[in-house]
Amino acid sequence: MASDCLASQKFLASSYNMAITECANDNLRRDFFSVYQDEQNFLKMVFDSMQAHGWYNLQMANMQEISQIQQQMRQEAMKLQAQAGGINPQMAGGGGGFQPRA
Repeated sequence: MASDCLASQKFLASSYNMAITECANDNLRRDFFSVYQDEQNFLKMVFDSMQAHGWYNLQMANMQEISQIQQQMRQEAMKLQAQAGGINPQMAGGGGGFQPRA
């Protein structure tokens, strides 16, 4: 039952995140964000409770794994920034210059 609660909270948080991202009205966006924060807090409480009871065990990552994931995330962030800025990511840093957006 706790796993179902956790899965439901994850789904709700994800849904509110999407609503925040796609909301054009600033007041409604703030309302969605407020509810999203409440959902995140409740999600954390469910997660902490499950961990405390031994119902959700995590494997700790070693420093090499952490560094590898951090590097991958940095590379992905650079690609996204390049795409958002109109730069072809395969050419960025490779002397190719700017690629206009289609």
